[in-house]
Amino acid sequence: MREAFFDGFERSLVAYIQAGNSLIVEYIMETPEWMRRMVRLLQGYDVFFVGVRCSLAELERRELARGDRPIGDARRDHHTIHEYCTYDAELDGMLLPDVNAAKLISLWQTRQRPSAFERMANAVEAS
Repeated sequence: MREAFFDGFERSLVAYIQAGNSLIVEYIMETPEWMRRMVRLLQGYDVFFVGVRCSLAELERRELARGDRPIGDARRDHHTIHEYCTYDAELDGMLLPDVNAAKLISLWQTRQRPSAFERMANAVEAS
Protein backbone atom coordinates (compact mmCIF):
# COMPACT_ATOMS: atom_id res chain seq x y z
CA MET A 1 0.00 0.00 0.00
CA ARG A 2 2.80 2.43 0.85
CA GLU A 3 4.49 1.90 -2.52
CA ALA A 4 1.20 2.45 -4.38
CA PHE A 5 0.62 5.70 -2.49
CA PHE A 6 4.03 7.10 -3.39
CA ASP A 7 3.74 5.94 -6.99
CA GLY A 8 0.44 7.82 -7.29
CA PHE A 9 1.81 10.88 -5.51
CA GLU A 10 4.85 11.05 -7.78
CA ARG A 11 2.74 10.71 -10.93
CA SER A 12 0.40 13.44 -9.69
CA LEU A 13 3.31 15.88 -9.73
CA VAL A 14 3.61 15.46 -13.49
CA ALA A 15 -0.14 16.02 -13.90
CA TYR A 16 0.09 19.28 -11.93
CA ILE A 17 3.06 20.44 -14.00
CA GLN A 18 1.40 19.52 -17.29
CA ALA A 19 -1.67 21.51 -16.21
CA GLY A 20 0.56 24.60 -15.97
CA ASN A 21 1.29 24.68 -12.26
CA SER A 22 4.57 25.59 -10.61
CA LEU A 23 5.20 23.45 -7.54
CA ILE A 24 7.11 23.48 -4.30
CA VAL A 25 7.20 19.90 -3.04
CA GLU A 26 8.62 18.55 0.20
CA TYR A 27 9.69 14.99 -0.43
CA ILE A 28 12.35 12.70 1.01
CA MET A 29 14.21 10.49 -1.43
CA GLU A 30 14.31 7.50 0.92
CA THR A 31 16.43 5.30 -1.32
CA PRO A 32 18.63 5.66 -4.39
CA GLU A 33 15.90 3.89 -6.38
CA TRP A 34 13.32 6.49 -5.32
CA MET A 35 15.73 9.21 -6.45
CA ARG A 36 16.25 7.51 -9.83
CA ARG A 37 12.49 7.07 -10.25
CA MET A 38 11.83 10.76 -9.58
CA VAL A 39 14.64 11.80 -11.91
CA ARG A 40 13.17 9.68 -14.72
CA LEU A 41 9.66 10.95 -14.03
CA LEU A 42 10.59 14.64 -13.94
CA GLN A 43 13.25 14.57 -16.63
CA GLY A 44 12.70 17.42 -19.05
CA TYR A 45 10.93 19.62 -16.49
CA ASP A 46 12.55 22.58 -14.75
CA VAL A 47 13.46 21.22 -11.30
CA PHE A 48 15.39 23.21 -8.69
CA PHE A 49 16.45 20.55 -6.21
CA VAL A 50 16.94 21.62 -2.60
CA GLY A 51 18.33 19.66 0.34
CA VAL A 52 17.45 20.62 3.91
CA ARG A 53 19.78 19.48 6.67
CA CYS A 54 19.88 19.77 10.43
CA SER A 55 21.77 18.11 13.23
CA LEU A 56 21.08 14.55 14.27
CA ALA A 57 20.24 15.75 17.79
CA GLU A 58 17.57 18.08 16.41
CA LEU A 59 16.14 15.41 14.11
CA GLU A 60 15.86 13.00 17.03
CA ARG A 61 14.24 15.70 19.20
CA ARG A 62 11.66 16.37 16.46
CA GLU A 63 11.07 12.64 15.99
CA LEU A 64 10.25 12.23 19.69
CA ALA A 65 8.07 15.36 19.74
CA ARG A 66 5.99 14.14 16.78
CA GLY A 67 5.20 10.87 18.47
CA ASP A 68 3.95 9.27 15.25
CA ARG A 69 7.17 7.82 13.84
CA PRO A 70 9.21 4.77 14.78
CA ILE A 71 12.11 5.84 16.98
CA GLY A 72 15.34 5.44 15.04
CA ASP A 73 14.10 6.57 11.61
CA ALA A 74 15.70 10.00 12.06
CA ARG A 75 19.09 8.49 12.89
CA ARG A 76 18.93 6.08 9.95
CA ASP A 77 17.86 8.76 7.49
CA HIS A 78 20.36 11.33 8.76
CA HIS A 79 23.25 9.08 7.81
CA THR A 80 21.98 8.06 4.36
CA ILE A 81 19.36 10.37 2.88
CA HIS A 82 21.73 12.90 1.28
CA GLU A 83 24.38 10.43 0.07
CA TYR A 84 22.92 9.85 -3.38
CA CYS A 85 21.44 13.28 -4.16
CA THR A 86 23.04 16.34 -5.69
CA TYR A 87 21.40 19.66 -4.87
CA ASP A 88 21.09 23.06 -6.50
CA ALA A 89 20.81 24.53 -3.00
CA GLU A 90 21.18 23.34 0.57
CA LEU A 91 19.39 24.90 3.52
CA ASP A 92 19.95 24.64 7.26
CA GLY A 93 16.81 23.36 8.95
CA MET A 94 17.87 25.06 12.19
CA LEU A 95 17.64 28.56 10.71
CA LEU A 96 14.51 30.69 10.77
CA PRO A 97 12.23 30.17 7.76
CA ASP A 98 12.72 33.80 6.64
CA VAL A 99 16.50 33.29 6.50
CA ASN A 100 16.18 30.10 4.47
CA ALA A 101 13.58 31.69 2.17
CA ALA A 102 15.87 34.64 1.42
CA LYS A 103 18.78 32.29 0.70
CA LEU A 104 16.63 30.10 -1.52
CA ILE A 105 15.31 33.04 -3.53
CA SER A 106 18.85 34.32 -4.05
CA LEU A 107 20.10 30.90 -5.17
CA TRP A 108 17.09 30.47 -7.47
CA GLN A 109 17.81 33.83 -9.13
CA THR A 110 21.45 32.90 -9.78
CA ARG A 111 20.94 29.24 -10.66
CA GLN A 112 23.21 27.52 -13.13
CA ARG A 113 22.71 25.07 -15.97
CA PRO A 114 22.86 22.20 -16.06
CA SER A 115 20.91 22.01 -12.83
CA ALA A 116 21.69 19.40 -10.20
CA PHE A 117 18.56 17.51 -11.28
CA GLU A 118 19.72 17.57 -14.92
CA ARG A 119 23.13 16.24 -13.86
CA MET A 120 21.49 13.46 -11.87
CA ALA A 121 19.27 12.65 -14.88
CA ASN A 122 22.34 12.41 -17.10
CA ALA A 123 24.00 10.07 -14.59
CA VAL A 124 20.87 7.89 -14.39
CA GLU A 125 20.70 7.70 -18.20
CA ALA A 126 24.37 6.74 -18.41
CA SER A 127 24.01 3.91 -15.87
